[in-house]
Amino acid sequence: MIVLDANAGIPMYEQVYEAVKVHIEQGLYRPGERLPSIRSMAAQLGVSKITVEQAYLQLATEGYIQAHKKAPYEVLEIVQPLGGDCDTMMQNHPTWNMSCEGSLSPVKSPILYNFATGAMDPEGFDFKRWKRFIGYALRDTKRLMTYGQLEGEPELRSALNQYLQQARGVRATVDRILVTSGTLNSLQMIVSLLQRQGKSKVALDRQSPSFAKAVWKDYGFSVLELDMRSPGRIHTLQKAQIDVVYCMPSHGDSMGRIMTIQERMELLRWAQHKEAYIIEDDYDSELRYYGKPVLSLQGMDRNDCVIYMGTPSKVLPPSIRLSYLVLPITLYKDFHSHRKDYGQSASVLEQLAWAMYMNAGEWNKQIRRLRKHYLEKSKYFTSLLRRYLGDTYEVVAPEGGVYAGVRLRYVDGEQLALRALASACDVKVLDTVDTDMVEVLLSFSGIPTCELERAVQVLAKAWKGL
Repeated sequence: MIVLDANAGIPMYEQVYEAVKVHIEQGLYRPGERLPSIRSMAAQLGVSKITVEQAYLQLATEGYIQAHKKAPYEVLEIVQPLGGDCDTMMQNHPTWNMSCEGSLSPVKSPILYNFATGAMDPEGFDFKRWKRFIGYALRDTKRLMTYGQLEGEPELRSALNQYLQQARGVRATVDRILVTSGTLNSLQMIVSLLQRQGKSKVALDRQSPSFAKAVWKDYGFSVLELDMRSPGRIHTLQKAQIDVVYCMPSHGDSMGRIMTIQERMELLRWAQHKEAYIIEDDYDSELRYYGKPVLSLQGMDRNDCVIYMGTPSKVLPPSIRLSYLVLPITLYKDFHSHRKDYGQSASVLEQLAWAMYMNAGEWNKQIRRLRKHYLEKSKYFTSLLRRYLGDTYEVVAPEGGVYAGVRLRYVDGEQLALRALASACDVKVLDTVDTDMVEVLLSFSGIPTCELERAVQVLAKAWKGL
């Protein structure tokens, strides 16, 4: 029996819909059975025919019932999914956090001190200033009512072209710059284009972001992880018949080393001989503390084989989902011949705001502020590491970026990571050619300066006795 409540605050048609649906799910209305006609049901419940009709239409839309000409609605069979109930699954999988209403996710210990990711320091960004440029961009209401241009907004591409030529020595023109909605989006676009070129084997720098390996594998590429600064890297690339390299030449490794001019030239010669592509991920090149940033690999390329990839996420908050690419001519042409396959997913509002921010000189000011801030913070961080870790650990102060390097011999890297996690710390352990040596990258940017000492003390205590 269906009972309705006029004082429940729920529309009457929804109450009818829910009641009939429950009756069907519980088997009170069986598959093949005809529901009461709209007129009959309305009379039984004391509601209008329109109310019942709305409820029946919703049930038909969702596949619970089926309409027939000049006949009442027919109840359809609902096939229940295989498997047990949520309580049984919880008992069988105690390490998972699950509810019938919620999502399935592994239970994780909370991370109090994240040394693993180079998150931007909230102390290093002026949100009020950025808000002003968002306000300026909001005035362009006509443009904000569109999805934006496929390659990105012209003002931003022009500003990026000028900046990249002056600051990074990138050889580009405005029409070869593409704006994307983040590094992941950039990489997916690159992999798709390279797949069309017949490429199938990629070598990843061992410091590549974790998602990079997953993206290449998802597209069916064979993946080789390699230290791009190791002496035998070119021989390894040749032996493995690699046709794409993903590297970060200007990003310091655990010892603070960037790729030397000799290493860059060797890689370019290999790419020319192999007719391979090099992806240069230049994501934190702005944050070099001493001297000018090193010339980009793309700026040294004379054979149009380097794909340049950049992002503002180390200078602006990473929630501003913007990145950019500078494509070789061959890939640029391929992109345009298949442009129907792509859409612009980057926010028009954020593109316009960033372009104004750059043109007003705020971008360069922000870079200078961050360099000064991170230099002071990195000195403080490395002094804490040396004080609390002791002489057993070799601590390397960074010359740029937001990581310090730590090296230790005759220790299991997995044990280092597990002990850190047990103390609510997350660290990034690198694979090394030297099996006796463990290298760890520790980021200081995402931990407030006032908490750094406590964070290092907790980590040192976790590693004590190793």
